Amino acid sequence: MNTLMIATLSALFAGAAIAQPPSSAPASQPSDVPASMPCSAPASQPAPPDFWHWPRMTGDWGGARTKLEDAGIRLDVYYVHEYGVNVKGGRNANNAQKHSGTSDIFLTLDFEKLKFIRGGMLLMHARQQFGLNVNPFVGALSDPIDDADDDKSIYIDQLWYQHAFFGRKVQWRIGYLDFQTIVDRNAFANSEDIQFMNTMLDNNNVAAVPLPIGLGTAVFIDPTEWLGFVLGAADGAAQLYRDGFRTTFHDGMDFFGFFQTDLRLKFRSPRGDLPGTYRFGTVYDPRPKAVFEPRPAGVNLPPDMERDDVGFYLSFDQLLYRESPRDMQGLGVFFRYGFRHGEVNRIVHSWSAGFQYLGLIPTRNEDALGVGVYQLSSSDDFRRIRSPLFWGETGGELYYRIQLTPWLAITPDIQYIADPGGLRSARDALVFALRARIAL
Repeated sequence: MNTLMIATLSALFAGAAIAQPPSSAPASQPSDVPASMPCSAPASQPAPPDFWHWPRMTGDWGGARTKLEDAGIRLDVYYVHEYGVNVKGGRNANNAQKHSGTSDIFLTLDFEKLKFIRGGMLLMHARQQFGLNVNPFVGALSDPIDDADDDKSIYIDQLWYQHAFFGRKVQWRIGYLDFQTIVDRNAFANSEDIQFMNTMLDNNNVAAVPLPIGLGTAVFIDPTEWLGFVLGAADGAAQLYRDGFRTTFHDGMDFFGFFQTDLRLKFRSPRGDLPGTYRFGTVYDPRPKAVFEPRPAGVNLPPDMERDDVGFYLSFDQLLYRESPRDMQGLGVFFRYGFRHGEVNRIVHSWSAGFQYLGLIPTRNEDALGVGVYQLSSSDDFRRIRSPLFWGETGGELYYRIQLTPWLAITPDIQYIADPGGLRSARDALVFALRARIAL
């Protein structure tokens, strides 16, 4: 894949001038649908003769891709490559530069179009990844480069069946789920592939999504256009890269529970509606956790354990300004907040906020500028009893996504992380990254 990326970029910059996608085409923007159902690449259509304007780099396969999608079979393939440098601070800034990347294959079967099951669909997501990038050099509580999770040969990241009832007002999903695509969604801060790279600006990993992947089920209820609910359960002992059958179906099995309410509002403006979604959620965590409490000196006893922890979270996004009713170019803002009980969690409060402007520069309608900040605040009990220097972490990120073609985006990114690892004694870190994403 490294060779593929280098060859592609070389061809791009050595070839003819690359035009920005025509301004008459709607500017793409992540919507509030599960990220597992890829929405950043335009739907297939007969490929125009110009290679640089194909929706995907491999085109329409002579019309076969469109015919397959019309029949209910959709294949999306993405390659993401990140180069990161820990410029200063953190654990180590000496030659602290690394590469990482992911290859993702999404196969979606629409059983209704296939005339197999009315209202049914199946999604399989396979992934291959390599590299830790600079995350170990920084030593932060968050990962500056999300998805840099070391070397893994191809594995199944999602595999689930979904069925729609009552005109799609109720949808039920069951299987091997990625809960980051189900709860705590956000239109402007929810994809490390095309938006912010830092994990704390991608999701609220403290309160909303403590264990992101495993066997589980979810129900989506949308009684009206402006109101929705998400509820479900997940394997409380799930392990990454494992199928989950040994942990889900065993004696004393425990399950995470989650419930989220979505308010979808639209405010009118002279240039079109300004949509926003306001999510309010709670998470039940069954795992036993050590209680932070003083222990008698010289007494070596195991800590008291407490179960049934509950967390609360908010995730808001709102489009504030729209340039034209013809597309979604404009300014959008986001805000997240999460809470966990300090008796058993070292992080109690977490929040993030920021904005994205799509099409800020004239004629660059598909480019996006994003700025975000986050903060993790420590538990008083943990700091007093376990680690007096542990206060929490604050970080900021700025990126500019350059949409060179509909299928290729290059994103320079810079992050500043204060007190990485939550320690006042740690050196503030400055991280630079460059990301390339190809829709194949």
